[in-house]
Amino acid sequence: METVVISASISDKKKSEFFQVMESLKTLVKKYCKKFEIKVAEDNSMIIRIIFDKKEDLEKNFYNKEFTILKGSVRSLCNNVSIEIN
Repeated sequence: METVVISASISDKKKSEFFQVMESLKTLVKKYCKKFEIKVAEDNSMIIRIIFDKKEDLEKNFYNKEFTILKGSVRSLCNNVSIEIN
């Protein structure tokens, strides 16, 4: 399995927009990966964990349109964005 972890701090002014965008994107990206989860802490730090079955699935899907929109949205709505691929 291949895991991608996106961590960031949600901007206070953009918190409601973040949740709206993630809710609509969640259904789009879930069909390309094995597992997709978002965890947000009280201090507005968040972690998105995306799990793919195989390296080929990661390489094929993590750079498609839906994931590009996800990454762009996180970068525009959050601070201190970090993307780690196991």
